Amino acid sequence: MMIRTMTARAASTALFLATCAPAALAQTAPPPEQDGVGEIIVTAERRETNLQLTPLAVTALSADKLAAAGVAVINDVAASVPNLVSTTGPQGSSDANFFVRGVGQFDFIITNDPGVGVYVDGVYLGRTVGAMLDSSDVQRVEVLRGPQGTLFGRNTLGGAISVVSRQPDPSAFSADLTATYGSRDRVEVAGGVNAPIGSDSALRVSGFFRQQDGFARNAVTSDLFGKTDRHGGRAQLRLGLTETLRVDLSADYSLDKSNPAPSVLRAIVPAPFFPAGAAADVHNPDDFYRIYASNSPEARNETYGFSGTITLDLGSATLKSITAYRHLDGFSTSDPDGTRYKLYDQIVDTNQKQFSEELQLSGDALGKRLSYLLGAYHFRETAAQVLGLCFAPISSPLAQPFAPCNTWTQGNRQITRSTALFGQLRYALVDRLSLTLGGRYTWDTKRIVSNQFFDFRPQGVGPGAIFGFGLPPALLGQRITLPIVTDLPGRATFRQFTPKVGIEYRAGPRAFVFASYSKGFRAGGFNGRLIAPQSTVPTYQPDTNDTFELGFKSDWLDRRLRVNATLFHSLYRDIQQTIADPSVQFRVANAGDATLKGFELELTLAPIDAFRVDAAVGYTHSALKNVPAAVGPINGNRLPFSPEWTVSLGAQYDITFAGGTLSPRVDYRLQSEVFFTAFNLPLERQASYDLVNARISWTDARKRFSVSAYGQNLGNTKYFTFGQDALASQGVAYSYLGRPREFGVTVGYRY
Repeated sequence: MMIRTMTARAASTALFLATCAPAALAQTAPPPEQDGVGEIIVTAERRETNLQLTPLAVTALSADKLAAAGVAVINDVAASVPNLVSTTGPQGSSDANFFVRGVGQFDFIITNDPGVGVYVDGVYLGRTVGAMLDSSDVQRVEVLRGPQGTLFGRNTLGGAISVVSRQPDPSAFSADLTATYGSRDRVEVAGGVNAPIGSDSALRVSGFFRQQDGFARNAVTSDLFGKTDRHGGRAQLRLGLTETLRVDLSADYSLDKSNPAPSVLRAIVPAPFFPAGAAADVHNPDDFYRIYASNSPEARNETYGFSGTITLDLGSATLKSITAYRHLDGFSTSDPDGTRYKLYDQIVDTNQKQFSEELQLSGDALGKRLSYLLGAYHFRETAAQVLGLCFAPISSPLAQPFAPCNTWTQGNRQITRSTALFGQLRYALVDRLSLTLGGRYTWDTKRIVSNQFFDFRPQGVGPGAIFGFGLPPALLGQRITLPIVTDLPGRATFRQFTPKVGIEYRAGPRAFVFASYSKGFRAGGFNGRLIAPQSTVPTYQPDTNDTFELGFKSDWLDRRLRVNATLFHSLYRDIQQTIADPSVQFRVANAGDATLKGFELELTLAPIDAFRVDAAVGYTHSALKNVPAAVGPINGNRLPFSPEWTVSLGAQYDITFAGGTLSPRVDYRLQSEVFFTAFNLPLERQASYDLVNARISWTDARKRFSVSAYGQNLGNTKYFTFGQDALASQGVAYSYLGRPREFGVTVGYRY
């Protein structure tokens, strides 16, 4: 049974605080927005537009809001965005798996693509592994809900997470530094320096360091699990070469040695090589953070990248080129079965390189009645991954704690090429009414070479048994035969046109209405877990998402109240799902279709400049249908990571105090029941739960120095972030633990 320990009293207290003492400031306590709710500029359509005149369901979170809400990594933005859920998934500590309106992907294997695209300064990140970016030098995060198959394109059938880093500023020298100390010896330092170089050029250098002890203790070894250990930096150079030509260069590096979230055994059924003692390691809800593990999970994800953006002003048009290279070198171990025995210990080694080039031409024509953006895109990825699974010995004596094990090793090397042509036109039919037409044609080609190796033999028998050597007297003359698949190739090509049609109407000076149809597409791929010998690498087909939206954006009460709402209805077809299969353990299948329908409602209230409330409600109804019989009995089930309800509430009040500004803040997030896989099994269910964070900050009158005290998960809610019921295929069901309550202090300085 899932755990929900936030009491009704704590929840009601949080709601009271949220309605009486709104949202806190950033760690460095910047001044509140003036003029009511203020104007927000976004690049959700790949060019700067006013949020209130952008015909998309988009939420924009500034650096100040991110810091005020305690967002340390990009995954944390889900706490403030309706119908958005994130998880690190079953393997990596630095994986970024996002789900928008139920569309996403939780599998880390390189043969599966994400359903929600993550972009950094316009550059698409091809892997979810290593994509959990640090927020320390972020200017803004934009969450685009619904298919973004026209302007963003690749693997955005659910939506896109667009991260905009802080840019070099030629106007003035500046510097910032924050330091944090908190629970479990949490130590963080982050800062940046901006230096002008001439009138139109500047250099910005930033870096961060973050460490924190783990929160779950191994009952056998006393090791701590769930630790944080990250550091990295970024250098950006802006060169204003002429009045019309600008070059932006960027290089970034990060190393994440945090270990994966701890897993616990939820249930176990007898298997030939399972010792009787394994049942004693089943998780005790009353001792939630006590775990058992046969190894010490670790991870090492090193990522770096380079990008260059050239912007040429042609007068009535702008030509932009975005060239980027990224590299990922990742290694992680895990013990998903959560026992002290080596039943299913896993090692994953990932190496990925990607190169991308994008050309954009944007501008206005016909007396500015027509705005357009035309482009071409090319992406090439080379990814290699080795999955190593350690099985306990399959003959007597039965497995002992931490004993050597038999192995299954799967190797995949995949090359992906994606090329696209795209464009979007918006024409003003009359002064207040406009029509939008867009489309993208994508060619994806994937080539793979897969191989696997099984080493199953009696305990105490060396690897020479494969060739008939080293056998004990009882087995002399016999040979242990192993199924081996070597360099099994595969090739697949996928093509798709993804259109967009929209109509927009300015109902008044502060009201905007839009209706749209858009399509998203994700290429098919290969099943990278062969398990049994195959003559070819099994494949699965693309999935698509056709979405109809009706949106309303408005400002009221002299811009003191903002109300934005979107209704959506989606037809999600040939859904790619990672499923448990007794014959192959896990595979990706096209698991039928689903109808998704719901809404998002976002409210911002600023009755005075010192007081602000932000609220968001999301509702998504999802139900699988037309499921092939080979997938399993999941018709009518809810999609994974698709809660019906998400509710967030933030409140802040600024008080003049001690020659500065004192700013109390509280944040509340409610997520209703969610299932971690499409099978919706009881041991894959996380019951509805809520989290409350709070912060109180003081900033001096010059707004240079600040000090903040914070608390996260104040109710110490106990919850799971992921889980699988693999009793039928593996004999175990396991779940991963969410983080407990913590407190800390942050000091900051700006110059």
